[in-house]
Amino acid sequence: MKPLLYTVILTLAIIGSGIFTINMLKKDAEALYNFVLEMESDIMAEKWEDAGEKGDKLHNQWKKYKKVWPMLIDHLEIDNLDIQISELESFLISRDKTQALSKLSILKLLVKHIPEKESFTLQNIL
Repeated sequence: MKPLLYTVILTLAIIGSGIFTINMLKKDAEALYNFVLEMESDIMAEKWEDAGEKGDKLHNQWKKYKKVWPMLIDHLEIDNLDIQISELESFLISRDKTQALSKLSILKLLVKHIPEKESFTLQNIL
């Protein structure tokens, strides 16, 4: 009877930690996505100072998430986000609207993709 109980407890712990992880990734990704959307509207309106401030906030928030995310997702995804954020910062400094919007578009795709990729769906299992 005890082995069955231990198996059930372990299974529930694994499922619970998986649900917690997915929810945390979704929440973090949504926060990053919102920063990107705000920056996009500032750049469209050519409010470069506001976009730069939001870029700093995005970078600081990403540094916090970057400490935890490597345990949860593929390191290639983290490297891609790092590269895109770095390039975005340089385009904000040079006030290159076209390139900045392009990087924001890529960031939106990457940030939305991560929780979808890690979620428990039939597509991800097969």
